[in-house]
Order: sequence, then structure tokens, then C-alpha cells
Amino acid sequence: MIPLKEQGFLREKFSRELASRVRIDFFTQKETSLLVPGRQPCQYCKPTRQMLEELAALTDLISLRQHFFEEDKQAVAQYQVERIPAIVLHGGDGRCLKYYGLPGGYEFITLIETIVDISRGTSHLSDKVRKRLRKLKHDVRIQVFVTPACPHCPQMARLAYHLALESPRIGAEVIEASEFPELSQRYKVRAVPATVISAGGGPASGGDDKMSFAGAVPADALMDIIERVMQPTLLTEVTATPETGPVTPASQTSGAPAGGKIILPYRRRSRPASKRPPPKLTPTRAKPAAPRATAVPQGNASSPAPSCGPADVGEG
Repeated sequence: MIPLKEQGFLREKFSRELASRVRIDFFTQKETSLLVPGRQPCQYCKPTRQMLEELAALTDLISLRQHFFEEDKQAVAQYQVERIPAIVLHGGDGRCLKYYGLPGGYEFITLIETIVDISRGTSHLSDKVRKRLRKLKHDVRIQVFVTPACPHCPQMARLAYHLALESPRIGAEVIEASEFPELSQRYKVRAVPATVISAGGGPASGGDDKMSFAGAVPADALMDIIERVMQPTLLTEVTATPETGPVTPASQTSGAPAGGKIILPYRRRSRPASKRPPPKLTPTRAKPAAPRATAVPQGNASSPAPSCGPADVGEG
């Protein structure tokens, strides 16, 4: 699935940049030729597994474990996996990051750079942002909806992951929007990247879905939004922000799955998001009633954020 030439480049990159072991837990379903009532076939589970197996074969510092979603209830509960295919990345400090779907196109870059980040335990955040993260008193869940053809999505996906690497208060997951249309419709995703900020952990733990916005924003702007969500006066009302940065309309990112899922030549697009020229952004300090806002349902904000549990980074 990954071209041989790119495998050679990735092997060298991992040898040069990986600092510690990274474990990948992959959640899929058993392949069967039988039609099981009520069981939806997982279209992208097989290619996702194949891609992860090829990555794990490139270095001894990446280990891969496979779980069947319907059978391994303990692992599903431990990592709070809600859908498949699901990729859970673990570093040595017990933190974990989730990706739902097949990371193709631009999102392949996100996966590779995140594996390096989590192996090093680095977040690339400024001291100012780190200080603001340390002041968080409640748990926050960040969900970033992406598509393979969106050039702005890796910036937002990696930013959410960096916040989660830096703070145990942040739970981050990236979702391939076109693979989970019902979830995208629930959050009214019309352009990507689309980000949903939930206080108290989000739907998986009975949390409170508070705010969503479209566009790629810098770390300071995202922290502004997180802090607004955490304000006590906002915990009992639905608020929203408008589009806050560059977006790709969903109509331009969906379509023929085969075209959208091709793994891009990595060397041509290998610069980390933090080193790319920053896109032109618009301010995020908008009034709650701003146009083109996307409001999301309320819930109970008293439950903790999803926890990945202890990460055993030995061989799977």
C-alpha cells in the first residue's frame, strides 16, 4: 500500500527521528463472507491494517496489536473506542492519541509526524500555551474532523494532538469525516477541518458537547476557545463560533473513495505542519451569535474525559 520508494524514506526517517518505542493498538472487525444481521461491514479496516503492518515492519520501535471490536470488550472499554477502524497511538508516558478511519492523503503525513512526536514526547507548543494548559481545571475532549484531500486539516489535527501530549486534561481524536457520515451530520460538518470542543469528556463519558467551528487556527486561538468553553457561565448554554480559519468545503473533499484514499508520496509533503508557512487566519473572538456558526447538543459536564489507561509499550 505504501510505495517501496516511500518505505525506504520512512525507514530512514524512523531510524533518525524515533526516540522511544511507540505502540499502536488497531481496532477492526473479523473478516467474514457471511452476512451478519445488524453488522455493518468495515470498508476501510483491511487497508488500514495493511498500512499499519507496513509501517510497523519499517522499525523495531513500532509495535502493533490488533483487536476485534466486537470481541475484545475490555480493550474497547479501556481505550473508549467508539467506532472502527480505530488507531490508538501510545507513548512511554501513558498518553494516547486516537485516529478514526484510514489516514490517507494529507492525513498520512499527520500519522507519520504524530508517531515521531509521541516517541519523543514533544508537543512543539510555546511556553505561553503550556502555561495556559496547566491552568485547566476540567477535562476537555477535542474532536477534529478531516478528509484526505484537505490541505488545512493536518495543521489542526496535529495541534489537537500536541495539546493532548502536553496536558492530561486534554483528550484528542481525529475523525475521517467521509467514513463516518452519521457522526459528521450530527455535528453539521460542512467544511473541514471541523473541530468540536467538549467539556467534561464528550459523549463517550456523558460529557457536554459545547462548541464547534470550522477552519484551522493557531494554538493561542484554540486555547481561547477552550477557555471560553470552560467558563462556568457557558456550562448551561449552547454556544458556537463561526468559521475561524482556512477550510475545505466538504463537497470538495468527498467523492470516489479510491481517489481520496491514495497514500501521497511522503517526501514531497513531508514538512511538519508547524514548519509550513502559516495560513491567513481570521480572528476567533467572535460573538456567540455570529453567522455560519455550528451549535452542538448539550449534555452533562460532570464526567471525566476519556482516558486511555496505562500504556504498556512492550511488544504487542
